[in-house]
Amino acid sequence: MPINKWFNLNKNRQKIIIVGAGSLGLMTADIVKVNEAFSNMSVAVADDNIQRHGDTVLDFPIIGSIDEVAELGKREESKFVLAIANNKVRKRIAQNHFDLDYINVIHPRASVSKFTSIGKGNIILPNVSIDPDAVIEDHVIVNKNASIGHNGVLRSFSQVCPGVSLGGTICEGAFLGLNATVLPYKKVGENTIVGAGSVVIKDLPANCTAVGSPAFPIKYHKE
Repeated sequence: MPINKWFNLNKNRQKIIIVGAGSLGLMTADIVKVNEAFSNMSVAVADDNIQRHGDTVLDFPIIGSIDEVAELGKREESKFVLAIANNKVRKRIAQNHFDLDYINVIHPRASVSKFTSIGKGNIILPNVSIDPDAVIEDHVIVNKNASIGHNGVLRSFSQVCPGVSLGGTICEGAFLGLNATVLPYKKVGENTIVGAGSVVIKDLPANCTAVGSPAFPIKYHKE
């Protein structure tokens, strides 16, 4: 469906735009489908892959590129969520479109304490457990079956994969692989990648890839 037509058809309804038609966009669309908080909203998807324009994600139309949908959506007071798995790309889009109205998309089977500090634009998938006093900043991805303890801090644009157990802090842009563990009060530096199954028992520096138990940097990369 053309972008202008979709906005005209839904002019008098609340709208939410899922940015990204990939695997995370699919999972985000699934949350929107099953979460009653979105039941009365019109939903569409924005993606820069022009070949997918006119396609759908779980029956939600892909109506145009990110920039053009953001511009119209801003005028139409739409809500947005960035379903982009790549932390750096998600950050770039958020910085380019800082003035959009970003909302959290949380699966109804996620357990998020009302005493959790949570920002905006976050995606929290099924069977996640987040304890009181945990901190989730902005545009964070928490994948299914992850456990965030009361000491857990996820800085903006970070991401944890399924099965992660977090007791410490992961800094901006950091990535924890499948079933990784971060012990309480330990820190993972900015943009650092922790490999699947790794156990962080001491602080890790920024801009590295660390693997093993205990996790140890095996290479460094640019910011």
